[in-house]
Amino acid sequence: MIMSNFTTESVDLPSHWASYLINGDASSFSLNDDGGEEEIALIDKIIEDLGWGDPTHTSEESGFMKYHDAHNYGVLASDCLTYYFLVPSSAS
Repeated sequence: MIMSNFTTESVDLPSHWASYLINGDASSFSLNDDGGEEEIALIDKIIEDLGWGDPTHTSEESGFMKYHDAHNYGVLASDCLTYYFLVPSSAS
């Protein structure tokens, strides 16, 4: 039997993404001019590029960050949370 271990990985992303990333609720993005479709596609792209699946939880405190983990995707400075992911790691 192979035992599987998990590591915790984290990234700092905009806090207003939390309802979508944690609960799958994209209703808050409907206020955008395009219905939020562009922003949701960007979030999905970032999560896909990370390759860790969905986050399990976030930090309790947020903070304003100019350089966060979505910065390279063109996302401007914003209030951010730390999102945590459980990632399988192979046993040695």
